[in-house]
Amino acid sequence: MATTARRRPTIASFDPGTLKSANSPIERERAVHLALNCLYAIARRKAVFHAYDGHLLLAFALTASTSRSRALQTKARAMGRERARYWMTRWPVICPRLDADSVLQQVIASDAAGRLGLTTRRIQQDLRAAVARYSTESLLYFDPKRQGVPTNLTVDPYEAWYYALTNAYFCARQAMPLPVRPSDVLKRLPSLLPYPPAGTPRHYQAVYAVTHIVYVRNDYGERRLSSRALPRVRAFLKASLGPALERQEPDTVAEIVESLLALSVPATDPLIESGRRFLLATQRRDGGWGDGADRYGRFHTIWAAIDGLRDHSWR
Repeated sequence: MATTARRRPTIASFDPGTLKSANSPIERERAVHLALNCLYAIARRKAVFHAYDGHLLLAFALTASTSRSRALQTKARAMGRERARYWMTRWPVICPRLDADSVLQQVIASDAAGRLGLTTRRIQQDLRAAVARYSTESLLYFDPKRQGVPTNLTVDPYEAWYYALTNAYFCARQAMPLPVRPSDVLKRLPSLLPYPPAGTPRHYQAVYAVTHIVYVRNDYGERRLSSRALPRVRAFLKASLGPALERQEPDTVAEIVESLLALSVPATDPLIESGRRFLLATQRRDGGWGDGADRYGRFHTIWAAIDGLRDHSWR
């Protein structure tokens, strides 16, 4: 998933006993459809969509292109295409306002529109011109080709690292003139090791850094990786799921579940089942998981939960 600063979303009224609830494919698909309806309602709010158009479009595009359920594919594609067409009509307003802080989200929006089957060649040309105007440091916090992750940034080093990783990935997909590739960013990972243990201040952002390694390696849900791939990543995510459940963080639980499934951990694994039962038990009647005080956190938690609950059409 695309990245921005995250606060810790929590569930205020969770009863651990509800983890005994069912975890059937029918129940999960029903929950995903309800969540997708909620996500679309949020995406139709102009203030939210104008602020996070790239991330919202990507949520619909990935759900449409990597879901096993045909009904879910069709629904997400229709929602995503409607929002993408609206985004394209706004381009004459968006383009003149592009700066180093906003241009990469528009690269993600262009990528999502392409996944939804829309042509954005003219927009891509505008984006290439905009990206070329800015230095790597102004776009990515730092230049992974020349330096490791600085420790004096305004964000956690793990957050800066996975922000650089994901944006390098989308720029490469869209042939943007960013002189950094995901491999350049991955080479800087050893400087952040070992991963911090649960309960320490940097653990939360480290989890998201690790899940984004999986997303980049499997093209955001298109492929299932070998059960032998990324053993350190797998071990860290397995060790992190229990603490995320204890802290009642649906966003974190969902990203870990999806990443473990992508690493060929069976859906019948007790960790996967516990994570999915938690998500089903804590979904609200409106289809979301709360976190209403934070616009990004609210829709991102829904997006993550959709990915953690749905079945993927792995290649």
